[in-house]
Amino acid sequence: MAVKFDGKRLFKTLVLNEAKVAEFYTTLAGEMKEGKGRKLFERMAKEELRHEKIYAALLDKLPNDGELDLDDEDAEYMNALIQDNMFDDAEDTVAKVRGKYAKDDALTIAEKIERDGLIFVSELMRLYPDVAPDEIKVVLAEERKHLKSVLQAKMDFAADVLML
Repeated sequence: MAVKFDGKRLFKTLVLNEAKVAEFYTTLAGEMKEGKGRKLFERMAKEELRHEKIYAALLDKLPNDGELDLDDEDAEYMNALIQDNMFDDAEDTVAKVRGKYAKDDALTIAEKIERDGLIFVSELMRLYPDVAPDEIKVVLAEERKHLKSVLQAKMDFAADVLML
């Protein structure tokens, strides 16, 4: 059975998440010494802010005012994804992690953020394949690059700790 799904909620969640991720990455960069880690988080913060602007601009361009017909299971999945994301209580999440992490913890949090971001972008592309496909493909490529960079930084950090 088809149910109505308000796809604007997905875009609004992405706008909020991208802003909070940029804030988080900016905070991390500011608390790090000069070097690769700081540059990584500064670059990712800048790109996340650009993603936020893309999603915000697309809110007004959604067909049918963003409304979709989804089957029950798909709608339940999308609602769960939106309701149970890392930044659903954004102020609390950023406050919890600000200043209370080791370098490895920061990278683990960034890994989760980027994995979640990839899920959101993939779902957005699936649900709205005709909404700015070229822009969204660029965002997807950047999110993949973010995850790859974070995973590489985690491996580099582990090698340094283990003195490999």
